[in-house]
Amino acid sequence: MTELTELTDHPVYQLLETRYDRCLLDFVVLRPDGPCEGEPSHKQAVLEAFGLLNGRERVSNHNMGYGFRVTVEPERMEAHPITWEELTWLPEHFPKDRKYQQELERRLGPGPLYTRWDVMSLGYAFLRPPYGLDAWGEDLDRLCQVLFPDRDSLEILRWNDDWSNYFDDGKEWWGTACWSVYDRMADTFTVIGASLSD
Repeated sequence: MTELTELTDHPVYQLLETRYDRCLLDFVVLRPDGPCEGEPSHKQAVLEAFGLLNGRERVSNHNMGYGFRVTVEPERMEAHPITWEELTWLPEHFPKDRKYQQELERRLGPGPLYTRWDVMSLGYAFLRPPYGLDAWGEDLDRLCQVLFPDRDSLEILRWNDDWSNYFDDGKEWWGTACWSVYDRMADTFTVIGASLSD
């Protein structure tokens, strides 16, 4: 069993606090003290990250001061590998910036500018939360550049959502996701959780 340490000075935490403080996704960046051994190491990183969430003031929609605690059932966890494109796809016709959005609205009229709801992606989760976030495609690019500067060195797993009460809110309608990303060059795990409701 490898020891994992949260990198509390990782630049993503500063970026989230100063630029995207209304982002309700949960990010945890960890460094292992030993080699990554595939899915078992990813699972250990996810469990460590979800344990660390209990020490935060806010997790997803929950103010932790009101008694919410994240619980897990590790034996129910399942994962499968995904590509960078699957992690970051944007909703159809997603505007990269405000000018492009105005042009899309002019051409397409009012209503949603996306139609794919079958799979949650980081692109969708970051840019289309239930309460909105003043973020655009270039903001997702900035976030990903800080988290994953060398995309060729990434090992990405998507986890099911049947193993923690963390996912209960998102199952109501918006959606859920959990990804673990191991960066071989940086020797870090990034665990990202998404589960929101109105």
